[in-house]
Amino acid sequence: MSPSTLLEQLPEANLAVIDLQKLEAGSASEQASLLRASIENGFFYLKLADTPDRHVLEYAEKTFELSKEIFTYDPVVKDLFDVDRLSQYKTNGYKPKGRNVVSKDGTRDGFESWVLPRNGLERLGDDLFPHPPAVADGMNLLRGLIGELGSAAQTIFRSLSDSLNLQPGQRFEDFHDPSRPAPDILRLLKYHADERPSNIPQTPHTDLGSLTFVFTSTPGLQVLPPSVQRSAGTPPAETEWQYVQPLPGHAIVNIGDCLTKMTNGLLKSALHRVGPLPGRPMPERYSFAYLMRPEDSTVLRVLDSPLIPSSPQKDEAAPILTSGEWIQSKFKALRGTYGAKDGDRILTGGRGIMV
Repeated sequence: MSPSTLLEQLPEANLAVIDLQKLEAGSASEQASLLRASIENGFFYLKLADTPDRHVLEYAEKTFELSKEIFTYDPVVKDLFDVDRLSQYKTNGYKPKGRNVVSKDGTRDGFESWVLPRNGLERLGDDLFPHPPAVADGMNLLRGLIGELGSAAQTIFRSLSDSLNLQPGQRFEDFHDPSRPAPDILRLLKYHADERPSNIPQTPHTDLGSLTFVFTSTPGLQVLPPSVQRSAGTPPAETEWQYVQPLPGHAIVNIGDCLTKMTNGLLKSALHRVGPLPGRPMPERYSFAYLMRPEDSTVLRVLDSPLIPSSPQKDEAAPILTSGEWIQSKFKALRGTYGAKDGDRILTGGRGIMV
């Protein structure tokens, strides 16, 4: 049975398709669909299209080619760009396979990643941006890609702000000014082949930022719907995970923790992971994600809107942090340097489900 045929028989995530061009044109129905998807699932497909003035799909295809090149570097070269040494906020550099904790038994992850900061690519701020020759050669490509995706993100932020009746100074786009430095990143990922069909190479987690744009042509992304509720410390059943089918010409977009915190749980940051199809070995898999985050100093407090629940906080155990502080907390949890209870709460964006 082919992977595509097998995928058709598995529980598939029923995600809305949001048309970026319609959203840009001010379609009321598209705006309503975006809000509904952000509240109910926290994941949706974003339909993209190249035009004479836009080349996002072309940029995405070429970024996959660059990604395959960059991961062929010798380990000695990769080590020169170790992300834990280069960047306090993990916004630049290489992560080797096995650095993150995947499960309570100490199992380690099965992927490499290379993170490239928007600040460095677009020459914002004063941070140094050491990078390998492949990135230097692809600089115009990478700037074009993140420029296109940043523009799409601004459209989404404006639409959600309008739908929630957010006022100036508290609108999502106010915390994501493309002219100012922010911890936005482009993350290139290579998952290693693994013959063990039960092995999950990525930690189940919610994304720590605001919006994530994912590009892949290989099945494996799984989401746990926000409707699945478990008491703290209780893991979800394998049958509750739903598979996200890659769609040509579309990005997979998900809401991150920061928007969830700023809307007191109204917009959902859904738990997700990458793994093999049931009974199949994990194939070698490339993907990349552009992760938008509020500026470091943004305080992640609940915004003022009649449509946002005012109290109590959905994650009462969590202190109010800045965006920068939340990033640091999330990576401590991923590296396994928090206790089990706090680590679970942080990894799952406050849901506390054992992972």
